[in-house]
Amino acid sequence: MNDQVASNWADGSLWVIVVFVGAFVLLGVMIWARQKNKAITPEQERRSEQATRDLYNKDGHTEEPRDRI
Repeated sequence: MNDQVASNWADGSLWVIVVFVGAFVLLGVMIWARQKNKAITPEQERRSEQATRDLYNKDGHTEEPRDRI
């Protein structure tokens, strides 16, 4: 009986560890991605916007794309 209780406790605690480690890894990846997205310089933003306008005009559209909200 004690072996079964010990086995159940070990199996349960392993899942708790897996869930918490997984949550921390996911949180870390989310923080990293957010910081990486914030690292875009104003020059990169300007070049991206200009490239979008160039592609839009290249496709034969006459009106400018709407600005971001």
